[in-house]
Amino acid sequence: MQDQNEGPAGPTTATRLYHAFGPIVGALILDAADFVTFGPVGLYCGVLVGGLIGWWLGSFYAFDRTTRLVVVALAAAYTTIPMTEFIPLATIVSAIARYRAPER
Repeated sequence: MQDQNEGPAGPTTATRLYHAFGPIVGALILDAADFVTFGPVGLYCGVLVGGLIGWWLGSFYAFDRTTRLVVVALAAAYTTIPMTEFIPLATIVSAIARYRAPER
């Protein structure tokens, strides 16, 4: 039985692009949110913004609920901690994770 995302010749271009770039784009969004929550704004809004983006990022990797909550906590902490605005840590970690992920 074929997967719904696969046609007769394999996965569609959109599916392949989503698999390749989806998590990295999500991490770029998290890094952008970290930059926007610079200074005292991060102390007030960083937990909410980072948590929401972390939950959304967890969906790219099909994590179970417990692992997604860990991602939420890490993303919330990342957007709240001062002096991380100019370090694209989320993008770097996401790229490494995607590189090391097994083929589907």
